[in-house]
Amino acid sequence: MSYFGELRTNWRPLAAATAGLSAGLSLSAYTNAAMGPRFLAEFGWDRADFVLTGTITLLTFVFLPVYGRLTDLFGVRRIAVVGVVGLPLCWAGYALMSGPIWQYFAINVVLIGLGVATTPAIYSRIVATCFDKARGLALAIAISGPPLLGAVGAPALEVINNAHGWRTGCLAIAATIAVIGALALVLLPAEDPSVRRTRGEGKTGHDYRLIGRTRVFWILLIGVLLCNLYHTVTTSQLGVVLGDSLSGPGTNGSLIAALISVFATAVIVGRFVCGVALDRFPAQRVAAVAMALPGVGCLLVASPWDGFAVLVVAVCCLGAAWGAEGDVIAYLVARRFDLTLYSTVLSILSAAIGVSSALGAFILSRTLQFSDSFNGFLVFAGVAAFVGGALFLALGRQTAVTQTAEPVAQSPGAS
Repeated sequence: MSYFGELRTNWRPLAAATAGLSAGLSLSAYTNAAMGPRFLAEFGWDRADFVLTGTITLLTFVFLPVYGRLTDLFGVRRIAVVGVVGLPLCWAGYALMSGPIWQYFAINVVLIGLGVATTPAIYSRIVATCFDKARGLALAIAISGPPLLGAVGAPALEVINNAHGWRTGCLAIAATIAVIGALALVLLPAEDPSVRRTRGEGKTGHDYRLIGRTRVFWILLIGVLLCNLYHTVTTSQLGVVLGDSLSGPGTNGSLIAALISVFATAVIVGRFVCGVALDRFPAQRVAAVAMALPGVGCLLVASPWDGFAVLVVAVCCLGAAWGAEGDVIAYLVARRFDLTLYSTVLSILSAAIGVSSALGAFILSRTLQFSDSFNGFLVFAGVAAFVGGALFLALGRQTAVTQTAEPVAQSPGAS
């Protein structure tokens, strides 16, 4: 089958994954960036306390490996429905908040606990198992759902917030993701039993030991931990950080909303460029460049150059990296591990992203207790991203892990 022929033949699983991810937890990067400043203004929460809510992403380390393992055993639809039902209820819960920050903490805990069932570790499995030649591009299309909806939705959400208040904005988010999530479940096709992990193939402990013995896994894990400390900025603090950099005459919510839209658009562009590059160039080199991009963005935001044009370049780097990393990690897992272990491995690495993001939130919260500036943290996270990006070059042409006890060599085109 030809490169683009795969896209035509497998349009339904690709559409299902795209819709599911669009209405999933990944959308929070854009909704939280738009709603965070509203919550702070309404309730007067301390910024250091608000940042600390980012540590709740540590729960992904608890929930996501469980969901990933269950997805390999039982399929995407049975797991995704948990998040499709739960996420809209959480956004309705935000609309009911009365002031104490513990309410925001509590809703975030539920949001993570249910929402990880709608992440790429779950939905992208259907793409990885249906595509081969165009796998990078197909993953890029699917994982571009959230930023596309974010790019379109951020300005619309700003209009709703200004006209009807932020509580109506929360309800609008809830209704939108409920409809799109339901559409994803309807579109999901039945999965091929040959790419599903069965309990008769080996016990869970055996599979985890097999994964843990590979050098590829540890390179990916450490690289992910270093490259994602900046996530707390882009998931919940982007509007606040940009507001600080834009402080001065004429600064308003419209400029921040415009930069968030630029960020979301950059996510889409970065994802597609990365996806095509992965299908054509050595994956470890593409990964090294993509995962180091946050370093450029963080250092530009921390620099004394606070002009709008500089911030556009910075958010483009952050957005492109945000977009590319999901494609890079999913692609590397699909190429370097047996597909029956796909969601198991990807869920662990995705959980590591949550751990890195939570660690970054903790560090940022501590720095804000001593200084009201984000710059120190941005420099630290930027340097870590450069180091982590370079680590991906060490992948070289490592072996792939199969469901047997011994790894097998990759085919020449697998890199």
